[in-house]
Amino acid sequence: MDNRVTASVLICLAFVSITTQGFELRCKCIERISQFIPRRHIHQLEIIPAGAHCERQEVIITMTGGKYKNRMVCVDPKAKWVKALMVPQ
Repeated sequence: MDNRVTASVLICLAFVSITTQGFELRCKCIERISQFIPRRHIHQLEIIPAGAHCERQEVIITMTGGKYKNRMVCVDPKAKWVKALMVPQ
């Protein structure tokens, strides 16, 4: 009897694990902008490489200061100014 209960619990845990992972496997950026953002307004730059979760590279900027504080914006990684930000200095 204990083996059946253990097996049932393991199956339930596996199912929950699979279904919750499914929600994380997606692109974070629905829409991307290419409009220039000055460096002084950039608090953090996050680069997410393409992979199983999303077929394209994503670049997310967290802005700082004023009314845009902590606002996250997805930018086009192909824009010239974004490429310049991504180059290690």
